[in-house]
Amino acid sequence: MYAIAIITGICLISVVVSYVAFRRGFTRTADDYFVAGSSLGYFVLIFSLLASFLSAFAMFGMSGLGYRMGFGSLFVLTVNLVPLGFLWYFIHRKTFLLGRARKWMSMGAPFGERYGNVMRAMIPLVVLVASIPYLVAQLQGIGLMIEVMSDSAVSYRVGLFFVPAFIALYLIMGGMKGAAWVNTIQGVFFTVMVFVLFVAVMSEHGGFVPTMNLVAEKHPELFQIGTNEGKIWSYPMLFGFASAMCLGSVCFPQPYMHAYASRTAKGFKTMVVVFGVICVVVIGMTTMIGIASRSLDLAQNPELCGKVSEVNADKVYGLAAAETLPIWLAALAVAGGFAAAMTTVNGVVFGHATNMANDVYKLFKPEAATTELVRFGRLCVAGVMIVCVAIAWNPSTAVAELAVIAFGISAVTIFPLWGAYFWKRATRYGAIAATVVGVGMNVAFLSLGGKPMVLFPQASLCNLNGFLVSFIVAGITFFVVSLATPLGETEKRSLALFFHPALSKHDGPS
Repeated sequence: MYAIAIITGICLISVVVSYVAFRRGFTRTADDYFVAGSSLGYFVLIFSLLASFLSAFAMFGMSGLGYRMGFGSLFVLTVNLVPLGFLWYFIHRKTFLLGRARKWMSMGAPFGERYGNVMRAMIPLVVLVASIPYLVAQLQGIGLMIEVMSDSAVSYRVGLFFVPAFIALYLIMGGMKGAAWVNTIQGVFFTVMVFVLFVAVMSEHGGFVPTMNLVAEKHPELFQIGTNEGKIWSYPMLFGFASAMCLGSVCFPQPYMHAYASRTAKGFKTMVVVFGVICVVVIGMTTMIGIASRSLDLAQNPELCGKVSEVNADKVYGLAAAETLPIWLAALAVAGGFAAAMTTVNGVVFGHATNMANDVYKLFKPEAATTELVRFGRLCVAGVMIVCVAIAWNPSTAVAELAVIAFGISAVTIFPLWGAYFWKRATRYGAIAATVVGVGMNVAFLSLGGKPMVLFPQASLCNLNGFLVSFIVAGITFFVVSLATPLGETEKRSLALFFHPALSKHDGPS
């Protein structure tokens, strides 16, 4: 039970840090609670954003994916993460500049000012529903790791209740500032522990090259990429996974929240660029831990039930730690992955709570006071957490695949976002149609063919996966409908703001 004591300690420390960070700033306005009063500096911004994305997906999911599917998983990361920081800066630079000028606090705010209230409410609701699989993946990873760390003394389902209760508590107490400081401390912790476990696993057989050579001898299929039948990864599959992750990340709540919370333009730019670099290193290490674990014969471990099943493979990160590290250090290494899952849950859930309060509740009650908005946001935190725990109760899909599904569905909202900032001819009709068509097609593919139809190339879809087909059709819909419909009064008025010459001359407050 030593490992469970560590987890409990992490939870309690998170609550204390969140409360102290929040009380130092107090809550005079909704801006203080939802976006930390736009006061976060470089270090906190970078590690807060890093921690809010490096999740059970990055730790447990990518280790499990590497264990099951080999080096193709690293190619997915390269295509996804190398351009991500630059894409974030290109897209969300105006989010920072306009957000500071207009005092935005939610992801629906730019859509509302550019297209009107329908899009202001639609985008946060769509991303909320789309991100449920991602949140479920985090809770699923937490439950699995608690079960592994306690040698099954604490069951998966008990873990589902234990940790989310702490997360909800420190989010409700601490707001954005508290969540950011918790993320920062835990982000530093799990980054260090990933490095420790990576070195330990590679050292088992004399280093990185000998370990990979050993895996290649035992499982040559894990190193094959191409289009021939029987290979695990095809090129369309690589591109489909990577594009869903990259584009979907841009459309999640975290980029908006951290853009609004940034103290300076330079801090915002540094945050998004450094984020991509650190992600490549950290997630690359967790994926290679999974691949290298094939040399440890973990498939013989009872936790894997004698075979490499999807859900059970998410336990590989914890099993590799137990196999290669002293018990106390193994517990700390796995607790690092556990902390990553916690920080992502609090980042995404708090983002949704902010959006629901400011983009939905405030539309129906524009005169709502600060205390009322904060109270509603806190209720949303609890509500989203309860729904995700209920869905995660019976896990059936691996963490990595759950995350990619969530990213893929969210990615279709990039067209209205890009149009708002960069295309004067974009209309609300085009934005609404693209969102409805893109999300509808993804849901239809999931209903008709399940997970394989959305994630894996299909002959019936020109050897593309369902996500890419939905994404392409949504893009075509956006441009065609926008060109076929007139600009409304809201769109016309918004052009002076969204395309103001000053936005192209400087990076704003410094």
